[in-house]
Amino acid sequence: MAKIRLLANLNCDHVLSLAEPLLAGGRISYQDQGRRVGGGGANTGVGLVWAGHEVSIMTRLGNDATGDWLLDQAQRFGLNTQYIERVSGETGELLLLVDSQGERTILRQPRPTLLPQPLPLAASDCLYVNYDGDAVADYMSTMLSQCLVVSQYPRAGQWRRPCHIMIASALDLAAYEDAWQHAQQVAGDSLRWLIITDGAQGAKALCGEQQLSVPALPVTVVDTTGAGDTFAAGLIHALLAGTAMPEALAQATVWAAYTLSVSSSIPSEQLKDYLQTTPTADFVPSHC
Repeated sequence: MAKIRLLANLNCDHVLSLAEPLLAGGRISYQDQGRRVGGGGANTGVGLVWAGHEVSIMTRLGNDATGDWLLDQAQRFGLNTQYIERVSGETGELLLLVDSQGERTILRQPRPTLLPQPLPLAASDCLYVNYDGDAVADYMSTMLSQCLVVSQYPRAGQWRRPCHIMIASALDLAAYEDAWQHAQQVAGDSLRWLIITDGAQGAKALCGEQQLSVPALPVTVVDTTGAGDTFAAGLIHALLAGTAMPEALAQATVWAAYTLSVSSSIPSEQLKDYLQTTPTADFVPSHC
């Protein structure tokens, strides 16, 4: 079992299932599917809990009924909530529009990028960051010498993210001719691997001029929400078990497939059966 900390949001997703893809000026029928727990904290954390890890969420929730509900849901899933800061104001909902092809559009109100306080400095095995704003960079720099630091690519590449492993989508990096060089500018010299996910095209890992790739698993897509977060969880789990990067990428695509195939942000419980054959061990650094 590893100690993993996730600096990521817990969201209340209000899901609207659309009869057809979004089209400007169109009139689309929908079904209100109600609310479900989501956000990077839950989408990444639940699978890691199922894999036997101790997972702590670091985020902020409003002191309202929605915040109470999210806190209760996180605890029911086995997530450690001691680092969740409750603040004044409303937690709010995200409107999540899922079309007939499983693609989703997220509508959310602007929210502050203040960090939860206090952020723990005690040793852990991994820090995962999926959080907006530039304030987190100093904390990440501090943790680089203490644990594996994994980060999602910051929105539009606008904030520093000192880390060992950065995960981005192909769309995130489409404008950059040299993706590795750009990732180094964002992550700094500590960067070991840049992981690029590309939907049905699979995923690849870059380390300088070295490149590894794995295909996506064939799956009937029901809902793409949370697939990237679950991919990150699978990658973290594999690396903490000492798995080499080619096999770690393959495991991450399996985890993502379990999310794509269900109407949920978090992976289906079928993932638990798969995890029975995947051992967990102490972290072994993965270098170029």
